[in-house]
Amino acid sequence: MMARLSLTVLMVVAALLTAACNPSQPTAAETDSANVETASATDASSETTASSAASSAARQGVFASAEHATTGNVELISQDGQSTLVFDENFATSNGPNLVVVLHRSADPIAETTPPAYPLNEADYVVIAPLTATNGRQEYAVPAEIDPTAFESVAVWCQQFNATFGAAPLQ
Repeated sequence: MMARLSLTVLMVVAALLTAACNPSQPTAAETDSANVETASATDASSETTASSAASSAARQGVFASAEHATTGNVELISQDGQSTLVFDENFATSNGPNLVVVLHRSADPIAETTPPAYPLNEADYVVIAPLTATNGRQEYAVPAEIDPTAFESVAVWCQQFNATFGAAPLQ
């Protein structure tokens, strides 16, 4: 029985090797069909890119430190009715309790607050989401009920101590 199994395995391996060594060549009709499909896909991709560019807008900012050293860039991208905050790979801040990402009505919430904590007034911001990491690229979807055009900056804020770690004016 073992000999039959080994012979079967050898026959399967031989068939696979034969197929790998002698790939079938596509016919001219198959090649033409593939070229047409590739051209159509390229045209569709170009149209999608053009329509996406027309329906998207972006505002950008650079984080400035407040309570804790905070660096990196942020981009607020609005596309097809959905807004997203994107922190770049250079984003970094300190760890802390209850850190959240907020949109703030002021372009410079740090200048409008007092050290050392740089506290925020409740009427001036909206919480987007908990901060997922203290460094690196990350994205936060802005809830649909929030109008991002009503806000002028992004901040990393500690809810527990009402302390702004850093903020970035959006331009």
